[in-house]
Amino acid sequence: MMATTKNGKQPAHRPSRRQHIITAAVRVFGRNGFAETSIQDIADEAQVVPTAVYYHFDGKDELLELAMRRVFDQLNAVVEAARPESEPGDAEGLVRVIDAVWEWVERNPDEARLYQVQMASASGNVKVLRDEFEQRHIQRGYDYLPEGTTRSPRAAKARHAAQALAVRTLISTTMLVTALRAEGGPLSQLPSRSVLEAVRALALRIVATEQPQSTQQPVAPRLTPSEPSTR
Repeated sequence: MMATTKNGKQPAHRPSRRQHIITAAVRVFGRNGFAETSIQDIADEAQVVPTAVYYHFDGKDELLELAMRRVFDQLNAVVEAARPESEPGDAEGLVRVIDAVWEWVERNPDEARLYQVQMASASGNVKVLRDEFEQRHIQRGYDYLPEGTTRSPRAAKARHAAQALAVRTLISTTMLVTALRAEGGPLSQLPSRSVLEAVRALALRIVATEQPQSTQQPVAPRLTPSEPSTR
């Protein structure tokens, strides 16, 4: 049983409190955003006194950096487990990655919400982490695109720009759709399985845009709130 102070909150000095406090910070930053979160808010969420937070961390900036690092590390591990870099970036691997990230979002709503809230507004060390994360997955994303040849520097430049856009769209699709599925969102009433199938179909279309026309493309399922939910 954990020791508590007279006010029912846990003492500051236990090293194990670090991960407990980071977990609380993930939840609070995801709910309120960085600007609207105070150390007191995080302490209350963690059920510790504010001095416990300052005992382990310099302040909000460090806590946000560590919270986002947790999110990025988890997503990196999920993607690598689904399709190791040593394996080819084929359609099957892409679907495995999409499914794995989707499952991570379902199982880690707090981390997913923090990702959605902070990705666009990252600054300082968090921006550095975000840029490293995005670059890593942009490079992986190129594995899914069909190879091609170009006959001029201008055509090569245009092709690269189109591929870069395709990769960024591919990466953002799953996470953006999960944000729209959050409680009260425009996709929140749709069955999870149907939305996932639509995301898969869109992703496969994105990476297959330069394949021969004879290649059959998957058709995105029609989404209706009346379908039975599989959540």
